[in-house]
Amino acid sequence: MDDKHRANIIENTDKLINRTEYEKLAHACKAKGLLSPIMLQNLEKIEPDMCVNWSEDEKQYERHKRLFIKITKRGPTAYQELRMILADLKYDSALCVLNALDDDSRMRSIQKREDQKYERQLSGIRECESLITTNGNNNNNSNDMHCIDRSDGAKKELNINKSNCSNEIMLEEFTDEIYPKMRLDVKKSTAVHTHPKLGTYPMQSQYNRGVFFMVNIIDFLSNDEPRRGAEGDAESLLFLFRELGFKLFSYTNISQSDFFKLLDALLNSKYTTNTECFVMALMTHGTRDDDGFERVTFHDGSIVKVEDIERYFHNHICRNLQNKPKIFIFPFCRGNIADMGIKGKIQTDSVSYISGNAKTNIPQLSDVFICYAASPGFKSHRDVEAGSWYIQKFVEMMAANAHDTSFEEIVKMIQAETSKLRTVDGHLQTANSVNMGFNKALFFNPGVWLD
Repeated sequence: MDDKHRANIIENTDKLINRTEYEKLAHACKAKGLLSPIMLQNLEKIEPDMCVNWSEDEKQYERHKRLFIKITKRGPTAYQELRMILADLKYDSALCVLNALDDDSRMRSIQKREDQKYERQLSGIRECESLITTNGNNNNNSNDMHCIDRSDGAKKELNINKSNCSNEIMLEEFTDEIYPKMRLDVKKSTAVHTHPKLGTYPMQSQYNRGVFFMVNIIDFLSNDEPRRGAEGDAESLLFLFRELGFKLFSYTNISQSDFFKLLDALLNSKYTTNTECFVMALMTHGTRDDDGFERVTFHDGSIVKVEDIERYFHNHICRNLQNKPKIFIFPFCRGNIADMGIKGKIQTDSVSYISGNAKTNIPQLSDVFICYAASPGFKSHRDVEAGSWYIQKFVEMMAANAHDTSFEEIVKMIQAETSKLRTVDGHLQTANSVNMGFNKALFFNPGVWLD
């Protein structure tokens, strides 16, 4: 969240409390995913020594105040999500407090239009900050302004993306408390491990062990099916990589342009200059077109080739990560074929796509390891309550083995465990991986450092 937005909420907390009802607001924040059930439980608990002589109204006021303060710590899209919730609950006077910060009338008119769209068509779907920064053209080609022609090469692509991205979203380290649904105990190492024959990527820094960049697209303005259960995947991954000593960067429901803006900023930041390892998780709908290109969908409905994302890591573009291990976690579908072989309510992370005229442009990468949840052409599965099969097993195997086992060995365990699962119809999925010059052993060494 921007400092100005955070300050606006804090300075106007009393106004916001007087213009909203705690129970309704708390319920809406939980329903929209802005606050988790555990966060709300913690808000409800008031220490006995604080409220010895407090009335019930005073206790409720304290809970109400804590709710708004907690929202200021919920990441870069929280301010916009709160505005959408207030609009949905018809708390117009409270919404005015937040909207008053934007003096630009054009910004307010765009916000009003997006609020109306949200009210009519997207009840229950979380909006992101990019909605208030797109241009106001209301035509049938809205996706075109997100689909950037990258055929001229990666360097030009970077410049184009910078000029098309939202001015609101910012690169910000994720520091919130994390409460994963899955009980996780990440075992700690007792020594820094090395491989006697392969060589080993250095993983021994206390403060620059790694950077974890996660983008989780749950809802889609293109009316694709929401990825129910994906919130749990995000919390599990964030918890895991924090325990591994990584700095976290987490974003939900962002547009393609904001994704590339954030990625570009992170890859050229002090975080990646100093880091020993980089991990990116992109969780969304995916598919494979008729020409064999894998594509993913962003919150704004725009679709991009996976290779266009990988191109950002080409050695002459991404100098901060040269010779450092780079891991991509891609749990999305890679096609629409159901692989016949966990009983439960199962969805797939796929979306239909009609191919255009794609051009071949295969990047050359090194020190890159890509983790796929499914084989090319096949679907991946996600339980609507427990989350992605692959992410479940990824987190479980990493938590249990990262203390003394190399990453490639753990990936084989993840793939073996994923292959044991079945849908009620007997469908399965075969996770696999791609090694692009990832020629050394990688040990995460959680809890141990030498500097």
